[in-house]
Amino acid sequence: MDLIVAYGGERAYKGEFQHMAAIGWTRSEATIDYLCGGSLITWRFVLTAAHCSQDHNILPPDTVRLGDTDLASTDDDESAQQIPIARFIKHPQYRESRRYYDIAVVELEKNVIPNSAICVACVWREPEAPEDLIDAVGFGALGFGKELSSTLQKVQLHALDATICAERIPTNRRQMPEGLRDDQLCARSETMDTCEGDSCVVSFGTPCTDGSTGVYTRVSSYLDWIEKEVNQSLSYEVCTGVNVCDRKLNPSISATIEPKWTNSRVGLLWKETETDIYQCGGSLIDYQFVITSSDCVTSNKGPPTYVASSSNSDRAAIEEVFVHPRFIKGQPYFDIAIIKLRKYANLDEMYPACLWSEERHDDWRQFNLLAGASVPQMRSYVEEFNISVKSFVQYYVHGKDCSVGENVAHNDLKCISNDPTLVPGLCQ
Repeated sequence: MDLIVAYGGERAYKGEFQHMAAIGWTRSEATIDYLCGGSLITWRFVLTAAHCSQDHNILPPDTVRLGDTDLASTDDDESAQQIPIARFIKHPQYRESRRYYDIAVVELEKNVIPNSAICVACVWREPEAPEDLIDAVGFGALGFGKELSSTLQKVQLHALDATICAERIPTNRRQMPEGLRDDQLCARSETMDTCEGDSCVVSFGTPCTDGSTGVYTRVSSYLDWIEKEVNQSLSYEVCTGVNVCDRKLNPSISATIEPKWTNSRVGLLWKETETDIYQCGGSLIDYQFVITSSDCVTSNKGPPTYVASSSNSDRAAIEEVFVHPRFIKGQPYFDIAIIKLRKYANLDEMYPACLWSEERHDDWRQFNLLAGASVPQMRSYVEEFNISVKSFVQYYVHGKDCSVGENVAHNDLKCISNDPTLVPGLCQ
């Protein structure tokens, strides 16, 4: 089977793109033509392009298939779901004679049931495309003028500057009187592109050949309209709170609350009865001292009064707080403080961390560093999400030679980086 696809891409497999939907037209003798793709964004709605509202015979689509990466075989049919279309909702300003507002949502007749091959996608909410390569997925044509592929294909594209894009794609003034707009995204690759029938945001572009360019609808420009139509928040917190799917794990993140290594992290508490230990954190560096951020201990709540290693562990009372004398509220420099405890009563669970010293441990930038972040706790899908509960995760970062902050003598800031893309705004 030929797997060189859409144009210069490769075959995608079960569970790799769990949101992918094929939009079809039922023909005579129960055959179905899948001419468009889409993304499952809630258990009831699929996001697609408005131009997919009809085929060349002006007929609307009537069915959606999910969880199937080979439409011509029965290889993964046990995970597939075929659901009739209840409504095809085009953006109200879309016109077939124009290449603007090319976005739509498809309402299904019943809810999708999540499984190992099917799950909702998190909608990208940022105004700009990610800096990394963009995955484009679909059952697109294998090349210009060729038939659609029966197997799910993936290609990687780079976002392209709008000025360069306008030079590469000749625009028809009748179809695009405003030229390329801010609600459109241009993307290209030297050896691959998406073709007719591909993923949900493809609008138009040059033929599927080496170095071809595609124009896509920028979904973030239409979030208000999409959320109104699906009657649900598509925030990152809600999306990542869906924990009924076997999502592909980010290998750089350990999402276990109980670490496998010696635990030296404590949470700062302002009241003894509080249970949220992820408001601010610190590291035990001695059995009576914790190192933390000056910003944490000088908030409008005043200094913290206790530290704890978990929400239900013993509380250690704080005796005194020492803020760095050169720290200025609102400035990033000298953002360090020492907390002195009366005593630490939870020694079975905690052990002091050793402060890094280049003389003893070499250059910190040569090693993977474990960092912590507070994230909304993932939980099973319910009608409403409780996103106030947080959990603590660890992930690996790397030392980096770079400048950050002002170029001043007292700049004590260092750079770290994490290569895999994280959900924007989720970690705190």
